[in-house]
Amino acid sequence: MHPLQKCILGLTVLYSSNSSASIDLDQLKRLFDSGNSQAAYEYAHAEVLSHEGEPTFDYYYGASAIDVGQCNEGVYALERVLVSQPNNHAARLELARGYFILQEYARASAEFNTVLKYDPPDDVREKIYDYLDTIRLQEDRYKTTSTAYVELGYGADSNINSGPSNPTIIFLGQTGQLNASALEQNDNVSRIRANYGVATPLTAKTSFNASINASLSKNTDHSELDSATYTESAGLRFLHAQDSYSIDLIAQQFSIDGTGYRQLTGINTNWSRHLSQLSTLQAFLQLSMQDFDGQEARNVDTSTLGIGFTSRFKVVLSPVIFSSLYIAQDKPERSSDIAKQIAERDYYGVRIGTVLNTSLKTSSQFSVNYQSSQYGLEDINGILREDRHTSAELNFTWLLSRNWSLLADASYINNDSSNTINAYDRKQFIVSLHYEMK
Repeated sequence: MHPLQKCILGLTVLYSSNSSASIDLDQLKRLFDSGNSQAAYEYAHAEVLSHEGEPTFDYYYGASAIDVGQCNEGVYALERVLVSQPNNHAARLELARGYFILQEYARASAEFNTVLKYDPPDDVREKIYDYLDTIRLQEDRYKTTSTAYVELGYGADSNINSGPSNPTIIFLGQTGQLNASALEQNDNVSRIRANYGVATPLTAKTSFNASINASLSKNTDHSELDSATYTESAGLRFLHAQDSYSIDLIAQQFSIDGTGYRQLTGINTNWSRHLSQLSTLQAFLQLSMQDFDGQEARNVDTSTLGIGFTSRFKVVLSPVIFSSLYIAQDKPERSSDIAKQIAERDYYGVRIGTVLNTSLKTSSQFSVNYQSSQYGLEDINGILREDRHTSAELNFTWLLSRNWSLLADASYINNDSSNTINAYDRKQFIVSLHYEMK
């Protein structure tokens, strides 16, 4: 039986006192309730000419017809139920499901929202929201839609400046000490994030998408390290059979303590193929230019090529496994030795993780990341910088209501470097309240 049917059978009384004795409605109900929709449909279909118009019969006939793919028959039967029983919310919910399958999304939304007005049980409500979210995604293909969210967070960061813990450095064979302000700084952090996006279809299989995102972080004690990131993007999406393609222009501004620090402009391209209903393969190419204010030797052109794979499993917790692998290169805009020492590098990385749906209202995501980098030229101390960057992230989401969520994010970073001044550890924990406009 469809999970939605199990949730709604108790919403209303379906029996009608005027049913004819030529069909055993108890038997029809038993077949349907046991999950044998095919047998229920065949049993009812053989008697449809004698019993159509009887609400109990039409309900089980219509719901089982939708289950076995005879959606038009099912919709007609359920529409008859609502003519005589307009408050039969179980029939209305099944009718909405039929409209959804027939891709009559406006009618499906109207019926789903009508059921929501009568305060159904939480599990039914969550199922309806799943359908409405899917409808909304489908609407992107034929009408302009928008998304927006605001997120407020507070937490702790053990190393807000990604500084080293060891103050000892070696310069031209001599031992020295770093200034205390250059070492790792821990602090409490307040964070606000906001996003607005819009999607406009150009054809049935092509759409234009644009978004703007802002992320602001304020430290309790070290305001000189407060940061702000603004990202704008615009691009096109293309659909072709099981393949989808996208191309986006990206612009990003990053500032520290209100002063511009880095500007990034680039282009991102992505291809994905749905191998099945549960698995997706993707490939991506990203090209960008990064300019650092007052630090021209650090300006680089970056190119990144990668592949990814995602798969969902129909087992307990409905786990989603995701992974990606990429190679990249930073090429300095200048050809000086200092640019090669601090900015030129070749690197590669890998990421793997899982999402677990621990309940109807909670989910957890865990991922690990590894990146290996090698720079282009030895520094003044004769050291060729090589970094091994490892991180782990744990994210927990609790859906408080249709629009509100509580998020908890924990992460650990370790950057092991051949140059000790670039080696550091960093731990973060932030709890956020997330509001999404739907």
